[in-house]
Amino acid sequence: MEMTPWLLLTVLTVIAVAAPRYGVDSRWPAPGDLPAPQPRHRVRDDLTSIAHAARQAFPSHRARG
Repeated sequence: MEMTPWLLLTVLTVIAVAAPRYGVDSRWPAPGDLPAPQPRHRVRDDLTSIAHAARQAFPSHRARG
């Protein structure tokens, strides 16, 4: 499978945008400084919230009962 330049660019952009959210930081702390605690985000929590929003936006048309 050939990876097109647009697909590669998209994948790298998504990684670059998501990395700081999940605690990846390439900056070195100043000497003697402790890194500031980061909020702990999880991919599963984000996917759950997206699925919940999708279920509310697109309700099921099945008959219930």
